[in-house]
Amino acid sequence: MPEPRVHARLTRAGHLLAVLGLALALVGGATVPDAQAAPTPKPAPPANDVRPPGAADGLDLSKMKGVDNPLLHPLLLPVADLRQELYRGLLAKGQKAAAEDAFAGYRNGAVEFIDPTLVDLEKWEEMRNDAPEPHLLGHFWRVSLVRLDSVAAFLDPKAVARIRKESGPQLIAISALNVLAEKDAGVTRKKRIHSEVLLQRFRDRHKIPEAARLFAASERQQCERGCSRLHPLSLRTGFGWPYGLSTRAMELKAQRLAEIDASGATPKQRARRKQQVEDQVEEKLLDLNAETKQHLDYALDQVQTLATRDRNATVSALSGMFHTDATRRCPPSSSAGRSLGRGAPGVAAPVMALRAAAPCGEAEEEDRVRPGATATGLGQALAGSAMDPGGIDFTSMELRYLADPGDGSGLQYAFEAGRDPWRGDARTSTGLSAATLSSDAFFVWLSLRPQDFWVNLNPDEPDRIVDRDLGTTDAGRVLLQADLLMKKTVGKLIHPDTGAGKDLWNRIKGQCLSFRTWIVPAPASVHQQGDKLYILDAPLDVKMETQYLKSRGVTAGQSCPRRSKADEEHNERVYRDLVLSKLKKAINTDRDYADLRRVYLARVAAEWYRNLSRTRETTYGSLIDRGDADAWRTKTSWKPTDTFDAFVRSYTKGEFKVTRRATRGNAEYVTTYTYGGVDLTRVPMRNAPSAEFAAQVERSLRAADTPGTGRTAWLGAPTPRQAAGLGEPAGGLSNSALALRLLPTLLVPVAGLLWWRRRRLNGAGASPLRRAVASAPRSPLWSRTRRSR
Repeated sequence: MPEPRVHARLTRAGHLLAVLGLALALVGGATVPDAQAAPTPKPAPPANDVRPPGAADGLDLSKMKGVDNPLLHPLLLPVADLRQELYRGLLAKGQKAAAEDAFAGYRNGAVEFIDPTLVDLEKWEEMRNDAPEPHLLGHFWRVSLVRLDSVAAFLDPKAVARIRKESGPQLIAISALNVLAEKDAGVTRKKRIHSEVLLQRFRDRHKIPEAARLFAASERQQCERGCSRLHPLSLRTGFGWPYGLSTRAMELKAQRLAEIDASGATPKQRARRKQQVEDQVEEKLLDLNAETKQHLDYALDQVQTLATRDRNATVSALSGMFHTDATRRCPPSSSAGRSLGRGAPGVAAPVMALRAAAPCGEAEEEDRVRPGATATGLGQALAGSAMDPGGIDFTSMELRYLADPGDGSGLQYAFEAGRDPWRGDARTSTGLSAATLSSDAFFVWLSLRPQDFWVNLNPDEPDRIVDRDLGTTDAGRVLLQADLLMKKTVGKLIHPDTGAGKDLWNRIKGQCLSFRTWIVPAPASVHQQGDKLYILDAPLDVKMETQYLKSRGVTAGQSCPRRSKADEEHNERVYRDLVLSKLKKAINTDRDYADLRRVYLARVAAEWYRNLSRTRETTYGSLIDRGDADAWRTKTSWKPTDTFDAFVRSYTKGEFKVTRRATRGNAEYVTTYTYGGVDLTRVPMRNAPSAEFAAQVERSLRAADTPGTGRTAWLGAPTPRQAAGLGEPAGGLSNSALALRLLPTLLVPVAGLLWWRRRRLNGAGASPLRRAVASAPRSPLWSRTRRSR
């Protein structure tokens, strides 16, 4: 059934004034000015009245083109999030009936957007931690971060420009729901507190300056008494639907009543005419407010429906994180021994025997156990409200821990993320995308062959861009886009208008230049403890083609035959010193390369998991080298040729083309083509134990670990079975446990077989060709070097 569309057909304030004028005219007295006419001059407001003229006549979101539900407009989304948080909090406390009322229209929500340049980080933490317990009839407010771009069109352009320059892409939003009754010393007082008043109290308590207020919005038009007086003259305001009289309507009403008082009518006639004005205005207001309440009910139903749908989608995604249905299919018999010494004769049969009793049934039953997705550190950050816990920059999320406890329901994992409230991105969608990319990449790296983990953009080889299967995944997309981005970064660094570029062009020798660069792994610092992996650091490196080939045992030829070898080596040293160091820093720190770092960390984890699966039975050992990436195909419309076409456009148009006039004549700098690639076929690792690192990870599995005002957040999750508190699978020893018991027995013949095979290959009877084939690495394909002149 389609969701109801909320149509904004409410009477405008101008129509209400016109009706008011007609009503007043019917009861006698002078003519009331038309609603569209210029307002009648009025005396200056009292000194203590900070209300601007028409403060309650702010931006009517229900009249904006394309806005079906104002409550989902960016200006009011923080209030929708507030209601969702109240709903979840009441459900968690077992108050199901009260939770449903969190979306009732009898409570009005309001929000104010605050300039972060006037709030320091300590103040932000203080505000964020000022969170009341969920209570349907009590005080309830929320502090969050919103994207500046989403509401910038409604703010002062000068303020927007200043915030972008001095702070970043985030604003602070403070939202609140009105209070229907307030308790004092256990006694309920019949006193309503407007949401705008609660916001004022919050600002006063945290000493937020008036100058920090950028915009105020509420679900219903700010009331004609009290609330509109809370806004300074400079504050921009908006509302979801008209409600009550605007300040202009109040002025016209007061003017008409004054005219009746000044008329020559008798006191009885004046009283009757005044009452008629009051009654007719009250009737029109009741009709207007009833229509607004009807719209609110429909709109809030839609907010609740969307909130439930989005929450279910998030929970579903979290349940599948580092858990895959790919093992639900019965693996072929030959794969039964892959996780214990693949390629070693005599191993598959014993493992197949272990599984003969229940080859797939037990695994399928365990795979169905996926409760408790939100009872985890990552779940709290993503399945909760969009900005909690505050200040986490999901664009910096990186996998730092992986473990296979062997309960059959999935893997343990933990992410590290930076905390940068003003410049980060705390949206749930951003965090979910980062986590999903890491999870999918991990399984891609398991299923496909490591020798295919390379990409290479070369205009001469459009059919050899990326491995066919890798090119269907987001991991392949990220590698190709990173390769193109690297070339663009190099183009900026060698531009003669930059310091490094100018120095480069002044120091190189000759006209023939060849700067081909590869992104490759640097040694990763890891701590391995049984079935647990802690990734302390996993930097990426960049190498010149000569360095790259040398590391693979290949001697590079001369790129510029007309130049001397000495000149070519000199140019390469200059390039490494001036460009390569900056490029390496960008790849390891810049946000543009964050996805590349994410998929590489998943590659490190997958390489460790491959090695682990050679020595013990693992949950996903049967996936290794299966060669099937269908389960992790990209959900986007991207194709490898899209990135290749962008590369062709880049090098044909040129990253730069600059003409300079020098004292020795005209010097023309033409486009410099730089080719290269990304090669993750090998992952060097070194052990670096860290007890403190492990402790942080353990704390993050059940709850988001964001201690104090630190710069790092940890978001983890145990396996789905562990999150649900189900413990180990019942029914005696599982196949995995039995395999582990028999592992020493199986490894003895395997070790003997491997020793015998190595001796044959290296023995005097083996040919040099055979020994070379057995020991040589399988190199990725690369193109001919292109020169620029």
